Amino acid sequence: MDYPALLAVLQQHANPERAAPMQAYMKHRFTYFGIGKPELARLCRPFFKDAAKQPVDWDFVRRCWDDPHRELQYAALEYLKKMQQHLTPQNIPRLQTLITEKSWWDSADVLDRIVGGIALRHPEVNTVLLAWSTDDNIWLRRVAIDHQLLRKQHTDTALLEKIICNNLGKKEFFINKAIGWALRDYSKTNPAWVQ
Repeated sequence: MDYPALLAVLQQHANPERAAPMQAYMKHRFTYFGIGKPELARLCRPFFKDAAKQPVDWDFVRRCWDDPHRELQYAALEYLKKMQQHLTPQNIPRLQTLITEKSWWDSADVLDRIVGGIALRHPEVNTVLLAWSTDDNIWLRRVAIDHQLLRKQHTDTALLEKIICNNLGKKEFFINKAIGWALRDYSKTNPAWVQ
């Protein structure tokens, strides 16, 4: 993956007028180029077109994650979504690092699906997710709670119940919202269980 070329393209399309409200929306936690998600996807498309034909380029992911601009973390997440078929339980420690660095809901809510995809193919990852559900890091907890979103009838309800019970009674907004999201999503498949 050509990180310098991607960085150059994003720098060329920077929009400082859009960057200010984007930064404000994210409570000034991150710096932005000012590139919206649809435009970012369009700009990344040529770079990611043939990515899945190669092994995962973790150096590219790391360089994107280390950049101060949030759009590069979004690019890394889009890249990892394209690379889903290559991700295995051995990649969980690297994904855990991404969850716990530059953490916020926008990255956690993509990483939960990426981790969830690995766990669906490799159920042995469920022990890691159960451990994350009691971790001191709220973002690991959030990913554990929501990693089964959209699984419908493939939801492991015993695991979901344990993870949710590990997080009941917390005062953390992002944890409670994750629980609500998980239950709302699964209620479309099995409302009786959720009730």
